[in-house]
Amino acid sequence: MENRKKKAWIYTHIDAPEDSHGALKKQYEQLNTYGEQLQTEIAGSSSDTGGRPGLGRPGLNLFLEAKDSRGIEVLLVLDSTRIFRDGKLCREFLFQMARCGIEVCSPLEGRLSAR
Repeated sequence: MENRKKKAWIYTHIDAPEDSHGALKKQYEQLNTYGEQLQTEIAGSSSDTGGRPGLGRPGLNLFLEAKDSRGIEVLLVLDSTRIFRDGKLCREFLFQMARCGIEVCSPLEGRLSAR
């Protein structure tokens, strides 16, 4: 039986209103390499700039809309603050992902959980 790769989504985010230093590209490259190490298949990606709170981010919303239709099993983020800086909101998001069967993984923090 052939080992099937899990489908992953890369989500990048910076607080700056624009990416004048290529930070999003660097994050993407780091997460793509991390995804290869985890032996995932990158099925999509999205990014956001600026400090918009919560689900007001188009890139995060794009992931949430695509996760079911693309069969996403892993969300790759640089660290938990790329999701939400607010710890409570981040835990709620991680709990929601766990209920959906989606692992959230970071090259800096490992597998993220709502605990």
